[in-house]
Amino acid sequence: MNPIRSCIGCRKTGVPSELMRMVLVDGKVIFDQQQIAPGRGAWVHRKCLKLAIDRQALKWAFRLSSMPDVTALQIEIITEMDAKDMKLK
Repeated sequence: MNPIRSCIGCRKTGVPSELMRMVLVDGKVIFDQQQIAPGRGAWVHRKCLKLAIDRQALKWAFRLSSMPDVTALQIEIITEMDAKDMKLK
């Protein structure tokens, strides 16, 4: 039986293969591609990443008093959006 995780963006549940795991390293949120990094993790659907950042869900997911550095995640969102735009043209 697969473990069930909750997306911090939409709050829907799913299996880990449907979600991406993020961890906090030196105050920055990064993706844990192999889903094996130690420490507290947060799970999100790729399509819910912007929503999770906008609603500051990472702050409570990592039990912090303020929002962590999400620069790398925002760059990934922009890169992904640019890639989709290029496919449409």
